Amino acid sequence: MANTSKKKMTATAKKSAAAKAETVKKETKGEEVKSIAVKPEAKKLTTAKEPKKITAAKEPKKITVAKEPEKLTVKEEPKKTVKKETKAETKSTKAETKSAKTVKKEETKTVKAAKKETPATKKSVKEEPKKEETPVKKSTKKAETKKVEAKEEKKSAVKKTETVKEKKPAAKKAAKKPTKKEKTAVYEVLSLEECIQRMQAMGVQHVYEDYARFLMDEADIKKLEKDIIEGNNLKNADFAYEKDGYDTDLVAVTLGKVADTMDIKAMDYKDIKKDMNTAVKTTISEDAEVNAAEYLKEFKICEKLLMIGQRKNIGDSAIVSELIGADVDAFVAHFFDLAYAILPDWQYDDVKFYEDFAYAVLSQYYDLFTKYQLRILMDVADLYIKHGDFQHGDECYGYILRDNQIKDYIYYRFASVYEDIDFNKAKALAYESLQYVDGRYTYYQNIMDIINK
Repeated sequence: MANTSKKKMTATAKKSAAAKAETVKKETKGEEVKSIAVKPEAKKLTTAKEPKKITAAKEPKKITVAKEPEKLTVKEEPKKTVKKETKAETKSTKAETKSAKTVKKEETKTVKAAKKETPATKKSVKEEPKKEETPVKKSTKKAETKKVEAKEEKKSAVKKTETVKEKKPAAKKAAKKPTKKEKTAVYEVLSLEECIQRMQAMGVQHVYEDYARFLMDEADIKKLEKDIIEGNNLKNADFAYEKDGYDTDLVAVTLGKVADTMDIKAMDYKDIKKDMNTAVKTTISEDAEVNAAEYLKEFKICEKLLMIGQRKNIGDSAIVSELIGADVDAFVAHFFDLAYAILPDWQYDDVKFYEDFAYAVLSQYYDLFTKYQLRILMDVADLYIKHGDFQHGDECYGYILRDNQIKDYIYYRFASVYEDIDFNKAKALAYESLQYVDGRYTYYQNIMDIINK
């Protein structure tokens, strides 16, 4: 009986559950129909094209326009209604018994079956709002990002313009051509050989000797620079310091470097003239140091006169006198007098050096050789005798007497040099001269004075 009653109860429960399931199905079908009917209306309200039209207007730099589409989205409303309905359904089902739970499971299965039966409608309902939402969000986000990027670009453009404005003076300085002073400073670091090589690269095929000759002939370096530039057509040549590393400013530097290596040049003529004029006016002092300083000074001047003749290949002292503006003959005579006066107190080697130097000067200028050759021979012989080298001095006088007809003057000088050294030898030389000298000669009386002492 119990089993039959249980069977009846289960049967009745099944029938009631089936009836409820049918009612739930009808209700769910009605709800689905309602939801399907409602969703197209939401589609009309929230079209994806309306925010596009708002953003497509491309109103410049309006931030409020991008926010409006986000407020107008109605997509969330159907979701909320569905959730509320489902929540209400779940609440009602929870109040039922365990049998109602099984009914709920069956309801969910029927709902899933209904979903499977209508995939097209679901896709249209679910997928279309997503498609509508995403462009709205993307468009709004893109609009915002574009506007932010536009602002950043403007800021960066302003910064770039500011940096460009700040960098413009530096660019001008970098592009500025170096001044002549800056270029000459670079040229001065170069060696003389490098300067001459770069001059040759510009087409100036001169060597050191050529520049030295130019400087011996011309005192004005600017004029000489101009002559070299014009003579080699450097003005028309396309030489630039920035491109080639040299230009016409190198000419003056090269001439200056050559001038520094030269002991004598045309620009020194003014100083030589001044020194020669003052030297001729000086007299021998009682102070040996003053005389020694004057001798060294005049020796250097005479050395420069010798170099001028050698470098310019001049054999006449008169030409050098015109070139310098001072009397070379008068100066050389004064120098010989000073040397003869002070060298007896100097060393023997100084006499030998003076002898070689004096002969070099006379051999360079033939007019001075003709005038002072005999004098220098006797001066050097006297200096040897005064330094105690009697043999060397006597040999010099013997050579002079053999080759000259002016016996009276030569014998007088020979005898007089021994007066303070060996008076008897001085008298013997005076008597010896009477073989060649008589009253007709100019120095006959001077010789007799030595004999009569």
